[in-house]
Amino acid sequence: MESEKVYIELLLIKAQNGDHHVWDDLLTIVRGKVKAFAIKILGHSHAIDDCVQESLLTIFKDIKKLKDVKAFHTWLYRVVYSKCMDYGRKHSQTEESSRESNDYMTSLEHSLDIKTAISTLPKTQQTIIFLFYYEGFIITDIANILDKPAGTVKYLLFTAREQLKNHLNTSKQPENNYEY
Repeated sequence: MESEKVYIELLLIKAQNGDHHVWDDLLTIVRGKVKAFAIKILGHSHAIDDCVQESLLTIFKDIKKLKDVKAFHTWLYRVVYSKCMDYGRKHSQTEESSRESNDYMTSLEHSLDIKTAISTLPKTQQTIIFLFYYEGFIITDIANILDKPAGTVKYLLFTAREQLKNHLNTSKQPENNYEY
């Protein structure tokens, strides 16, 4: 993981210096991360590809504005989060009705208690769990990505953990089906 970050930083420096040949390598590496994060935010929406494309275009256009290549991952996730939130605000009524009518959870996700428990959390807490545990971001980076105070992110992470513990503990208790 660390060697990948160093490689990305090298590609970014080359891209910022006008070497357009590195974009294929850079996009190959980050496209999957961008898509996975967009799915976490939007669910399995038909808009994911549009948000990914818009995010990648913004990154391509604004790469020279990035002052510190070490901040790339935080900036990348911030761009994706903003694009997904913009889409969500524009299409909230139609997306909600389509999400309610379609079940996008796979049978594998239903069989895994932790994924089911995470899916019961509010979207913001799901996003924080994803960024913290799956992507390895620290609280301050998550706060920057979500544009929230670090204390708020800590609180939301704490409450998400508590909700997950409660959900997992109640789902593991055996049912008493004895008839008297």
